[in-house]
Amino acid sequence: MDKKYLQEKLAGLRSKYIDSHEDEQLAKKFDDVQMSKKMVRIKQKLVSLEMERCQKQIEHRDLSKIDEKISEQRLLFEKCCHKK
Repeated sequence: MDKKYLQEKLAGLRSKYIDSHEDEQLAKKFDDVQMSKKMVRIKQKLVSLEMERCQKQIEHRDLSKIDEKISEQRLLFEKCCHKK
């Protein structure tokens, strides 16, 4: 794989998953909340799952299991945010 292809692929993934408007609103909402230790652990887990998802996507592997784990962690994080 050449360097330019990888840079374009990463830019596309960044715009799809990081720079999307909906995610910005969600991230801002969660950043405003004072996070407990549990929430910090969940957020760290989400970050690692997202990195794993990107790696699997680059390798053209199945994403269904990792997507399921990510959605579970997001729901758990949202529940923790609403409790505060």
